[in-house]
Formats: sequence, structure tokens, C-alpha cells
Amino acid sequence: MDGRWRTGAAAGLLLLAGVTACAGRAGEGGESGARVERLDAGQLRLAVLSLADLPAGWVSDSDTAARERGTGVPRPPRGPCREVFRDARGGAEARARFARTEVGPFLVTRAGSHPSAADAADAVAAFRAAVRQCPGFRLVGHSDAAGPDAAGPARFRAEPVRDPGLGQESAAARFVRGGFGGEPDTVAEVVYVRVGAHTVHLARSGHADHGSPAHADLTRLARTAVAKLREVASGRTPEPAESFPGATRL
Repeated sequence: MDGRWRTGAAAGLLLLAGVTACAGRAGEGGESGARVERLDAGQLRLAVLSLADLPAGWVSDSDTAARERGTGVPRPPRGPCREVFRDARGGAEARARFARTEVGPFLVTRAGSHPSAADAADAVAAFRAAVRQCPGFRLVGHSDAAGPDAAGPARFRAEPVRDPGLGQESAAARFVRGGFGGEPDTVAEVVYVRVGAHTVHLARSGHADHGSPAHADLTRLARTAVAKLREVASGRTPEPAESFPGATRL
């Protein structure tokens, strides 16, 4: 991983004033709960996963394309299940979407920044509470379902999942939709990680038995996202700094 990063002198000087607290405390822990300098929009865009961080075979996706397809990471319509799949817990964020094919797997990844480590810890606690209160969900309609039969109802049930053990603290959720006519189950997984005053949120969906190398383990992707966020919080710039120019999009 270390070989993928460089510390640019000019970039370091520009970022140093804005992220001193993050580099000295939040980037390495930030456990005091004291107010820290939040990462700005540009820094969060650097911190969020890009195509360069994913296995070969993924392409950039968009909200518009997902709506037109009617397939993607599930979007429960309301309540705690909706909160599991979106990182809107008091922090600024950058988000990116990716897909392997038009029928999955799909990935939504976010990098977030909070006013303090205590605020970020509260966000993780809220995520855990939402997971406990979400035994499953039902999606109806073209724009909400996650599969090739998107026009019909989709029922997902929660399954036990281990804490991935990342960052200062982390939590995860897993939901399974039973297959039909011999089709494999569709699995929707979420990982939420705190890194000092910052967070990583990844949500992925796809067939449970997908054997392609592009079917990356979500915990492994979350580990990459955590390392990238730490580098940005410490004043470093990832290389390449963003998704490949001219990359294929769905």
C-alpha cells in the first residue's frame, strides 16, 4: 500500500494548516472529543475510493444511471433500514458510485468528516442502533429494487455479521434476498468505520455466489478506504489522486 502514495511538498504545505489537528490527533485517533479541523470538500474527494482503488472490471456509476436502470445498492424507503444505507449522520461527505455490470455488483462508497471524534463515535452508535432496529425491508417499484427483476417487490432479511474490526471502531450489516427459479441470492452489505473524527461508509450489493475477481470482499475494500482516509487526514495526497480520466461509465 505504501508504494501507492506520495507526499508532495507543495500539497503538504497547503494541507498542513487545514488538517493539523487531524494529522496530530484525529488522523491517528482523535479520542479526546475536542473539536478538530474537518476535512473540506476537496480533501474528502481525495479520500473517497476511486476506480484506482478497485479491482479491474469496475466502472464509474451515477445516480442518474441507477435510476434509469432501476438497479443498484438498495434504498429502503424509510425508517432505520434507510439509515443503514446512507451516511447522513451530521458529517460532511464525499460519495462515489461504481458498478461491475448493469445487473451488479454495485458499490457506493463515502468518506465523511465530523466536528470531533465524539461526534463521529455518535454517528457509529446511530448506525449500530439502526442495524439493530432493521430486521429486514421490502422494496417495491422500478427505482428501488436491486436486481434484474427490479419492477417487482424485493424482500431482504437481515443476517448476523461480524464486526470487521477496522479503525477505532466499526460495525457492519448484511441483508439477503432469496433467489428465484434457481437464481442465487442477492446480498446487500454495509460497513461503517470510524477513523478519529472521520468515517468511512461502504454499501455493496450483488449475487452471493459471484465468482469474478471484480467481486471484491467489502471488508477488504473498507480497509483500503480507511488507509486512504488516514493518508489524506495526515496531509498526504493519494496517487493517482482520482479516478482515471475518461474512465468508462454506466
